[in-house]
Amino acid sequence: MQEELHKFRSGPIALAEALHGITPEQAGHVPEPGKWNINQIVRHVADTEIVVGMRLRQIIAEDKPTLAAFDQDLWAAHLGYENANALGAKAVFDALRFDTTALLESLPAEAFDRTSVHPERGEKTLREWVGLFGNHVYSHAAQIKKIRGSM
Repeated sequence: MQEELHKFRSGPIALAEALHGITPEQAGHVPEPGKWNINQIVRHVADTEIVVGMRLRQIIAEDKPTLAAFDQDLWAAHLGYENANALGAKAVFDALRFDTTALLESLPAEAFDRTSVHPERGEKTLREWVGLFGNHVYSHAAQIKKIRGSM
């Protein structure tokens, strides 16, 4: 579990490295038609972190909760992603991730075996969700680096 917690905890560092020195022009650059720009990607990461906090807390507090799915494209379309600011969204992500990390680090080891049911992903443990959401940030940090490298 230590590896999963380490990756989860260090997500803000990975995102900071990907955004280091970014200009507003770079953050707003659309890499190809129909793809999100960096501002939108980081807003997605911040909004996903809201979902992460809720899901993990449900698993910790409730017995085998059924978790809600969310449609990231609908969120982007209806939550103003076109007006997003990468650095502002990163600050939101950092605060949320810090808070959830502190909660996770306070748990006994057996808590990570608690389970949930997701309508698309099936039954998963807290441990599996922590790993999944730890990787999520790294995936988007790599995406940001790729976009910046192609400019």
